[in-house]
Amino acid sequence: MRNNILTVIIILVCNISTFAQQKMNATEMADYQTQQMVEELNLNKEQAEKVEVINLKYTERMVVLMEAEGSMFGKIGEMNEIKKGKFSELEKVLSQEQLEKYEDDVAPNIKKHLRKNMKM
Repeated sequence: MRNNILTVIIILVCNISTFAQQKMNATEMADYQTQQMVEELNLNKEQAEKVEVINLKYTERMVVLMEAEGSMFGKIGEMNEIKKGKFSELEKVLSQEQLEKYEDDVAPNIKKHLRKNMKM
């Protein structure tokens, strides 16, 4: 399951970099992720507030990394650390059922949305 979650997070990171290239800022990206998670995972107010902070924190880190000089290959280790940190924090906020739904349903839907926007 961890490998699947890491794969989903990698996909999200790739999509975040695409958003950054489209001049969408970290706040907009994090807001979109949070909105999808609130709706799809039925987050309560406390969870939504925590997820919003987590999404913004890690999206900002990822955008800074993506905009930094250097090859993508050279950034993979740092990207993985950012993803692990985000998932670790999400584990503290979401239930096991919510984590599974995030991995199976929410993240793929976010990926589809981001791909659709890439074609614009």
